Amino acid sequence: MMKRHLPTQRPLLGPALNLDARIPADHVLRKIQQAVDFEFVYNEVEHLYGAVGRPSVPPPVLLKMMVLLFLFNVPSERELMRTIPLRLDWLWFLGYELDADVPNHSVLSKARRRWGVDVFHALLRRVIESCVAAGLVGGKKVFIDASLIDANASVDSIVDTDKLARELATRLDGDPEGGGPDAPPPSEPPPSKSSHEKRASARYRSSTDPDATGTKHGTGKMRLRYATHRVVDATAGVITASVIGPGHENEAERLQQVLEQHEEHTGISAQTPVADTKYGTRENLLHCHEAGLTPHIRPYRASYGKREGMFCDCEFRYDAAADLYRCPAGQELTRRQRQKEKGGYRYAAPQRVCAACPARHLCTTSKTAPRRILRLDNQDVIDAFAKQCRSPEARADLKQRFWMMEGSFAQSIRMGYKRARWRGLWRVQIQDLIIAALQNALLLARRAPNYLKRLIRTLFSWLRGPIRTIRLTDAYVTLVLSPVPSLAGSAA
Repeated sequence: MMKRHLPTQRPLLGPALNLDARIPADHVLRKIQQAVDFEFVYNEVEHLYGAVGRPSVPPPVLLKMMVLLFLFNVPSERELMRTIPLRLDWLWFLGYELDADVPNHSVLSKARRRWGVDVFHALLRRVIESCVAAGLVGGKKVFIDASLIDANASVDSIVDTDKLARELATRLDGDPEGGGPDAPPPSEPPPSKSSHEKRASARYRSSTDPDATGTKHGTGKMRLRYATHRVVDATAGVITASVIGPGHENEAERLQQVLEQHEEHTGISAQTPVADTKYGTRENLLHCHEAGLTPHIRPYRASYGKREGMFCDCEFRYDAAADLYRCPAGQELTRRQRQKEKGGYRYAAPQRVCAACPARHLCTTSKTAPRRILRLDNQDVIDAFAKQCRSPEARADLKQRFWMMEGSFAQSIRMGYKRARWRGLWRVQIQDLIIAALQNALLLARRAPNYLKRLIRTLFSWLRGPIRTIRLTDAYVTLVLSPVPSLAGSAA
């Protein structure tokens, strides 16, 4: 049975400690309390509780406890419950008195399991709507990036699924009931996986957290990770979309999803997505072209063939009338075979011409094969976006994206997002949503009063006579009125 949080009852006998008077006006928890209305959770979870039974901890109190867990980066939920009675500001934030009974730490895990991810999606959406109402979200220009989160699992739990599948197939082949070496071959060969299916199925997973996948960067050791994909608005740095996926997947595959979530949360369609080269795949750029967007994303193919001291693909000029490429040495590369999987054609010079070229050592490292260039079916669209990314506006956006995205992730690190607290994809999603909502709430609490002051100054700027002075604080507005002349003085 869901219990509602009632106003605090003051004791009839004996003095009572007023916690509200002990909390400073500029305390971070007081600002969050003013910026976020936690009472919304009643309507979100009411259908999950029965009409009879033992009363539960009020849902807003549980949600505030989870906020405290990340805001102060408390190591564990047990530690959180032990610390609540010792902190006056935490007691005030939760609506508790000094003699209040703190619930067991298990109520938080039970609430997450009962509520699911939708409640925390609603929390982030409501905070974003408040940011939009406060003028902190422009919505047209957004920055996109991804970051890795260490899973709550040991590297010793990594399992090679390909090796495990081969061992299982060997055991089944040796089983007389399942068919042995002399068993007839199957009538149809097993279907081969597409490139998308190979990317979607990770080879290395954890036996304790199967949703976490193994990733290895550079010369480092393999680690179990998740990936968070984030959209930050360019106006004030509000996080407008956040998606969690396995750590091994290509971040470019989430571009369309995060843009749709941004529009769902803000009600504004992004016109200029800004991202790094990893997002500049052919599929993403064509999607932006069909949707009428102006992406500031360098095409990923532009980095192919770029080796130090050698010709890169961009130095080969395409002649549309003759349908051929000309290399820097003046040789002609004509259309050859069709690359069906990549959606384009290969262009190459005759082998004898390429072998006799004096600039061959600057073009290819192959001893026999000529230099080849892949031209996609929609190469003109990709070339137009590549040219656009060299404009001063795009360069400025890419530079701004770097420090805004790094700053957003750096603030998340202080809330402990770099390592998952719990296991399972949906639990890591809850962690990510709470941190994103908390970052937006802090931004709203810090920036919204400034926008309010500007609005009030604009409204009263034309009033010169009756209002002499406007004094603005974060909590109230004081109008100092000019003295009104008496009737006798007016008559005289």
